[in-house]
Amino acid sequence: MDDDAVLRALGEDLARTDPDLAARLTAGPGVRLRPPCRGVLWVLVLGALVAVGVPFLVGPAVFGVMALVVLVGCPFVISHCLPSTPDQPDDDPPSWSPGRGADP
Repeated sequence: MDDDAVLRALGEDLARTDPDLAARLTAGPGVRLRPPCRGVLWVLVLGALVAVGVPFLVGPAVFGVMALVVLVGCPFVISHCLPSTPDQPDDDPPSWSPGRGADP
């Protein structure tokens, strides 16, 4: 039986169904091909660095913004909680005014 003819037929069939695998198999052991999905590895590494680094950078800024909101917002909240004064005008004239001297 001729093994070369069978192997060639299998190689041609493989080239039709999976050309990438056929190219890798025919390249031989000395040829180095770029590993697949190498870009995905870099995206994962950079994503992990960003996920670890962002809280250290954003944390102090968020803490400062929250402190400013509390410092500016407290007087407004306290003034909102104080009891309101009646909005009626005072009909009685003052009994003493500074320009007239002593009260009679």
